[in-house]
Amino acid sequence: MELNYKAVIEYDGTDFFGFQSQPGGLRTVHGELLNVLCRVFSNEKISISYSGRTDAGVHATGQVINFKSNKSFELSRLKWSLNSLLPDDISVRSLDFAEQDFDARRSARWREYNYYIINDYYQSVFLKKYSILLCRELDIDVMQEACRCFLGSHDFRAFCSLNDANKSKIREILEIEIIKTDDFHQKNMIIFRIRANAFLYNMARIMVGIITEIGSRSRKISDIELGFLDKDVNYSGSMVDAKGLFLSNVGYKVF
Repeated sequence: MELNYKAVIEYDGTDFFGFQSQPGGLRTVHGELLNVLCRVFSNEKISISYSGRTDAGVHATGQVINFKSNKSFELSRLKWSLNSLLPDDISVRSLDFAEQDFDARRSARWREYNYYIINDYYQSVFLKKYSILLCRELDIDVMQEACRCFLGSHDFRAFCSLNDANKSKIREILEIEIIKTDDFHQKNMIIFRIRANAFLYNMARIMVGIITEIGSRSRKISDIELGFLDKDVNYSGSMVDAKGLFLSNVGYKVF
């Protein structure tokens, strides 16, 4: 009987060329996972489905994958085996059996990304790989107002990469908020939390970019409205660095 394994994984994206396998032997999360699964499942051909493709340098604390096999393992033993063989920058957080029709990508109802910014003149050495430093003053209230412009369904043609291959650019932002905190022994940390039914290529990073530019008064909120109206990338502003972005959570229908 074929079993459907579902796993939640986390990874430090610093040294990866993204999640999805790339030509030319570039190091990817997908490639590392396949190598280890091949060893554990005795060279069985494994196909991995995943909830979202993350780009080079992007991290994850809640990436969801699934794969099928005829081999049965006790879950705790399999989880231990995978984590003992995976490189230090990938870990399996949880492992379960899923329904046969579960697919990590097609079954997902929403994805959530967090973006971390240190708005100060000092950045903890332990956060430099996982956040960006913005020294200019940011108006959080204005940024919160800018966030509200993104809520709902829109054509995000002006707020994604020109290299995005999706035919439809319409996406729905379900939730977006900005949290200011002093966590991790670091003052003035700003966390963007963005939940959408799906994301386009570089969409989250471009959204954070224009909102922070609005917060520093170098752009106007009306640029967001004009971007949706004219579908012109000239309204989108700059894109923030990948290292501050985390795929943090994925939602599925609860039966």
